[in-house]
Amino acid sequence: MISDLILVGEPFAFEASQASEVIKLKIMQIAKKRFTFFVIGCVAILLITLQASRNIDASDIAGFNRDLKNYNAKLQIFDRNSKLIASFNIAIAKSDEQKMYGLMNLDKLPKDHGMLFSFKESQVINMWMKNTKIPLDMIFIDTDDEISVIRSYAKPNSLELISSEKEARYVLEINAGLAQELGMEARQKVKILN
Repeated sequence: MISDLILVGEPFAFEASQASEVIKLKIMQIAKKRFTFFVIGCVAILLITLQASRNIDASDIAGFNRDLKNYNAKLQIFDRNSKLIASFNIAIAKSDEQKMYGLMNLDKLPKDHGMLFSFKESQVINMWMKNTKIPLDMIFIDTDDEISVIRSYAKPNSLELISSEKEARYVLEINAGLAQELGMEARQKVKILN
């Protein structure tokens, strides 16, 4: 019976009951495609939003090292006779983002300022000077609050690793040459005042 046959975009004839199943399948395929495009669109919007928020966070982090109000802690260094030989206003980099950014992109750092990188646990610490425009001295400080190693005159923009070689808990970055000028050396005591 020809009246019971329907052609549905295929070169085959189906009975009416089979045709409704084919139509349901086609609708489901179209819905799946639309849902897939919807999900892809949502993911794209989410990624764009996250990237925008990362850019905002990056500018906030960059502002951390530029704003002198953030250098609101003190770090003092004492010689072996307990005589104060140096005092710095420091910004303390605690978060991973702050530690990764450090003193990057600064054109200058006041002579009595520095940045202290604080680590939760004692470890061998490796630093570098990527995107850091000014030469620095890096003073590695152990868990006994003593200077363990001083690395002087780190080269601006260098990707060379600068290692504590021993376990340390903190790294103090100051202008290059100051460690020598102030007479800093290993085993001197460091005091951090928040």
